[in-house]
Amino acid sequence: MGKQFTEDYQPKKRGKSARTKFLEALKKEGKSEDGFYQLCVKRAFDLEDNFAFKELLARLSPLAKAVAPTINFEFPKKAKPHIQAEAVMAGIAEGIIPPDLGAQFISSIKAMVDIEENTDLKERIEKLEALLNGES
Repeated sequence: MGKQFTEDYQPKKRGKSARTKFLEALKKEGKSEDGFYQLCVKRAFDLEDNFAFKELLARLSPLAKAVAPTINFEFPKKAKPHIQAEAVMAGIAEGIIPPDLGAQFISSIKAMVDIEENTDLKERIEKLEALLNGES
């Protein structure tokens, strides 16, 4: 567990956030956050301002995030990773899996292998340390 914050152990000051700086600048100009929003809406209805309307629309009704399609193919769940990757490559070759999704799939298989290797290595090191310290 990490250190607890005390009077002597405090996070370093990072400065003001961009939002705080903008709000302070607005205040210095005699403006408010609400006034800024009102100006944005007013400019959005100005037919000569092509930018404001688009920006306001994007914030009020953002486009849905693109989602990859569901893909059904034979995937050997219990097979060794190289066999799984081979199945993905076959799916790409047959046109069942788009190449970009296939690459993500293979990267995921590799990540799982790396996690398994790291976990195994960590457990082996812990056992060796326990043996060296006379623990069972």
